[in-house]
Amino acid sequence: MKDLSKVEKINKVVEEYFKANATLTIAPVKDLMLAFIKAGIFTKDIKKGLPIRLILRELDDSNQLALIPFVHAERHGDHTYWYFVPTHASAPSTPYKQVKKKVENDPIAMRLNSDETYVIGLCDKVLSLKADRHKRFDFLMGDLHKDGKTKTMLPVDAYYEELQLVVEYKEIQNFRPLASRDKDDKDEEDTNTVSREELRRLYDERRAKVLPKHDISLVVISYSDFVYNDKNKIIRIEENDMEIVQKALEAFRK
Repeated sequence: MKDLSKVEKINKVVEEYFKANATLTIAPVKDLMLAFIKAGIFTKDIKKGLPIRLILRELDDSNQLALIPFVHAERHGDHTYWYFVPTHASAPSTPYKQVKKKVENDPIAMRLNSDETYVIGLCDKVLSLKADRHKRFDFLMGDLHKDGKTKTMLPVDAYYEELQLVVEYKEIQNFRPLASRDKDDKDEEDTNTVSREELRRLYDERRAKVLPKHDISLVVISYSDFVYNDKNKIIRIEENDMEIVQKALEAFRK
């Protein structure tokens, strides 16, 4: 490969990606295309990762793949499937799709790798504090249950007691338009029965209204504040994402 100027930038992006996604042990190269574009390595994506695959093929042909130590190639006859793995991780001993299936079926692993967990982790770093995650307050309640007597305390994503601060991370679900319903349908429904979208919107508004009355500040950070993919998931480049979180929490930083 004659022009190696992109290799160093690629390595930096991949390194930052695995720092921000510490639970991952492998990632298809196409998953990092938006991060590569944001870093100025490529101008656009073609055929789900073709630009990075072309570079890897060229390095492979010239026996220079070692220049990108994160590369893992699964070779199946004439076809090669390209992945990145952290430098500290061993090359997978089984095909990637089998490993990926196990992770996707593990709800704990999925939760640990969620965007909410990632963003609140960045908040912890920015504030040099550890959030009380999913904290509940006895003054922040949901609607009456069907029994007409009990209510549930509503959780918040992160509570910093020292700062009297709540941080809420909003995913795409929090912004989807409410499904329309005919007036006759509404009249026939139990007045306490609402859709999940309506309930989520209602409780978001309740947090925003009730928390300040108890001298607790609320900061909302949205998925749309970051670079995100076609599934509305954050493309994690920690250095850039930290800047976004620092700006959101500027008034609370020491």
